Amino acid sequence: MEKDVLEKYKMNSRAEAVAFLKSLWNETPQPCPLCNGKLDFVHKKAKKNNSDWKCTGCGERYDAIKLLNLLNEGFGR
Repeated sequence: MEKDVLEKYKMNSRAEAVAFLKSLWNETPQPCPLCNGKLDFVHKKAKKNNSDWKCTGCGERYDAIKLLNLLNEGFGR
C-alpha cells in the first residue's frame, strides 16, 4: 500500500509523505502534491479536525489519518 500512496501523490519516499502529513496536522499544509494548488480545510466553518483537507485547484481530498493508515499497512502496524 505504501508504494501505491507514494505513486499516487508523486512522492519519492515515506519520509516525504510523513512530512506532508505533519504539515496538515500542524495546519501549515504544503501545496497539493498533484497540482501544486492550495489546500484548505474540508470543514472550514466547523473546523472539526485538522486532518481533512481539499485542494482548491484539482479537488483532491487529503484525509491525513486514512493516508497514514495506508502508509502503515505495508509495515504491519
